[in-house]
This record gives sequence, structure tokens and C-alpha cells, in this order.
Amino acid sequence: MNLSLDLVPGGTVSQCLQEYLKESQLEYRCECDAEESTQQMSFLTLPNVLILQLKRFRFTESFNLEKVDSPILLSRELMVKPASSITKQTMTRYSLVSIVSHLGSTAHSGHYICDGAHREQKPGDMTDRWLMYNDKDVSETTGASVCYLRQQTAYMLFYEKQNS
Repeated sequence: MNLSLDLVPGGTVSQCLQEYLKESQLEYRCECDAEESTQQMSFLTLPNVLILQLKRFRFTESFNLEKVDSPILLSRELMVKPASSITKQTMTRYSLVSIVSHLGSTAHSGHYICDGAHREQKPGDMTDRWLMYNDKDVSETTGASVCYLRQQTAYMLFYEKQNS
């Protein structure tokens, strides 16, 4: 599942997701002549992989495309609860496994890189080994370092559902 999230400047990934899921007013008048309409997104079921695209590019009032480098606090874990009362599901824990970042000062130039968790062969091993992929160059890093360094450049976040 891929969600495109507005940035909450100085906020967290969780706050960006909450903003996406909150109820919003619509400028729509239905056939029943209702004066107000709202919509609210929710999860009926949660996916195994949750892909969050942070809206790092926007159009100005003069229709110029610009890059948005507002920092977002990147979290290694994300707790998500389906809003549906039909499912009595509790909070589901997701772990960050990869980040795609746009390095560059404008929307018209730059370079994409990827950071990803490097897991050992043993199931459940959650060491903090990550790899940074930059074209042909691959280097070791940590998840903590990646979350700190990519606050202004993270573009796509890949979260994997964890078993309870």
C-alpha cells in the first residue's frame, strides 16, 4: 500500500500519517442538498508493507515546481491502528526497512539514493546494520544515522509489518 503524505513541518512520520487519516471537509453538495460533506480515510486491514511517500515537491502559486526540505523526524517504528470498528484489531507495529531520498536543492536537479536495513540470515535478527546504495557505491551505516541524516531528504519510506 502506498500513501502520499503531506509534510507536517517539524513533525514526525506518525503525525504526517495522522494528518492523512483525519476527517476533512469537502467542497461538495450532494443530490440530497446536504450543506456539509466530509471524508475520512481509514484502514480496514493493514498491509504487510506500508509505503509512505512524503510530498517533497509542490507547485507554487505561479505554477513553478519547488522542492520542500522541511525536516521530518523519521521513526524506526511506526504504530498503526485500523480506524474501523468492524475489526477489533489493536495497534500494529511496523519497522522501517528502507528509505529513498532525493539529494539536491531543486525539484529539477538532484540524485536519488536508497538506504536499507541489512539483516543477517537468522530470522528476528534486528541488528542496526544498514547499507547505503548510491549508484555503484555501497557503504555500511546504521539505522539511527540514516534517520538523522535523511530528515530533510527522505522521499519514500518503506515500513514492514512486525509479528506481534
